[in-house]
Amino acid sequence: MSASLITTPTELLEQIVLIAARQHLKGPPSVLRSLRLTCRMANSALSPESNSYMYFMLFKDRFSPWRHFPGGQLTVDNIEHELRKRFRALQRIRRGDVADPDILESLSTIYIMMLEDDGRNWDQLLWARLPIFMTRFLRERLMVGAETNNGWPTENEINVLAVSIFWLMSCSESIRDETDELRREFVQLLSPYSFAGFRYPCFTGLEYDFCPLENSPKTVVTSAYGVYSPIRPVSTTICYFGRPVSFNLPPVAPYAILVHFSRLETRPLMIPSHLPETRAEAIANGISGPTKEDIVYFNTRCKTHFPGTMYGNRFDTLLKSRRHDPDWTRSIRDPLYRSPSSLPGQYIPGTISGRWQGSFIAPYYDVYKDMLSSPSAPSPFPTFGRFPLYVTFRELYCYSPSIPLPLGGNQGVFENAFLPIGCRWHETEAGIEFTGKNASFKAYYSPPRQEHLEIGFVGGTAGESKPSAHGAFDVIITGVTEDRYASAWGGYRYMGRIRPSDGLIVLLREPLDPQMVELGRALFRGYIISSRNFVGRWRRVSSGVHPPEWESIFSLCKDMSWE
Repeated sequence: MSASLITTPTELLEQIVLIAARQHLKGPPSVLRSLRLTCRMANSALSPESNSYMYFMLFKDRFSPWRHFPGGQLTVDNIEHELRKRFRALQRIRRGDVADPDILESLSTIYIMMLEDDGRNWDQLLWARLPIFMTRFLRERLMVGAETNNGWPTENEINVLAVSIFWLMSCSESIRDETDELRREFVQLLSPYSFAGFRYPCFTGLEYDFCPLENSPKTVVTSAYGVYSPIRPVSTTICYFGRPVSFNLPPVAPYAILVHFSRLETRPLMIPSHLPETRAEAIANGISGPTKEDIVYFNTRCKTHFPGTMYGNRFDTLLKSRRHDPDWTRSIRDPLYRSPSSLPGQYIPGTISGRWQGSFIAPYYDVYKDMLSSPSAPSPFPTFGRFPLYVTFRELYCYSPSIPLPLGGNQGVFENAFLPIGCRWHETEAGIEFTGKNASFKAYYSPPRQEHLEIGFVGGTAGESKPSAHGAFDVIITGVTEDRYASAWGGYRYMGRIRPSDGLIVLLREPLDPQMVELGRALFRGYIISSRNFVGRWRRVSSGVHPPEWESIFSLCKDMSWE
């Protein structure tokens, strides 16, 4: 009897599909669809209900393994549903229709694939020609709706995901291949998201709430823009591995800021001819401020770090997806997920410790004031000056049985970086001790324990925390400008706290020299994105629940020579 599909054992059909599919690992396996269309028997034999192993292997061959679920919690139905959803998204992106009616499902799927990528997901996204699609989307679709929004781009779900994906796929090679004209176009398109804090929040929740409550006040009225903090799309429900899951949209501003700085850095700071060559020459001639070598150092060393690039620090020992865990946890609220971090997945211990370098933008007060007073977006969007920024950070933890700083609810705690008003502190190598006003409390924070730092650094994957690492209630961040940078760009000290609900870092910056009051006190607020860049906005200290007179942006990355 001659062989036919009807007489072919299911196990052999399965192997035929897998062998054929492995010849072309990018994109959906066309052989599976073709075989299932041949006859009812083949369709039944190759269905997910009849062949769970085959669908498991198809997923495993083409996509990065799921790390966020303990073994046994996903069924074949979950995997098959996610497989089909990802194939649909890849095919839509590859078709290149930036106005596709299902683009929201596609972009949310792609965004999660990028956060979970350990290599295979990116291969599939390259097959789908994602970089070409996202470039077209930003140029052709990002400003849709701006004409009825006074010229401002909308912060809807689609635009938020598009800008986030655009940054996550960035690398030095892709930016190098852009023309100067295209770089300027991207900067202009995304500058409103970056700079207009009165329209586009940089944070997942209200920045001035350390522990947000359901009944806490949400907004205050302003004259030109309605409410502050502005209302932004917060969450939606997506289908994730066949289950409805709450998906919190990331704020668009941090990703727009990263795109902004990465393009600005292709234009180095000019070196004025009158500057002294070296610090030694400057000291000999009694000259303060930057030297030529300071600017050369900044131009060559202070570059935004890209999510997928290796930089030689300990985070390179992690799986790429592990570096995205805080970003993933801010977005996916899945009850099956178990975080290895002490701060519910929002912060990997040891991330901020070390020397950081980058730049900040100083706005022109009158220009910013004009933006605040007019409901219309400026066109073209103004450009501002960029300045170097250096700080060496230290993180300190409150471990059980110590009692952390009181959360407080008194007026002004936000402007004090979530530290109780009137408290004093004394910092040594061994830690930092806080004393409340009128000795109302004492709190002690110490450097992270070694086993705490090892959480997530076991074999390059998320490890199990040891019992002695448990009980870290709270994280304090201190920082200072080292002398070599302070002599060129000014010296500051930093003190602040990490908000446990989302990993927001809020820092109060003050001049090291009390005589230099003109340098001013400022608040820096932001997130560490992809365990690579500390990015956010800074502003003069003022009333925390009212829009500031001005606000601007900063981005820092770790100095790899420090580790």
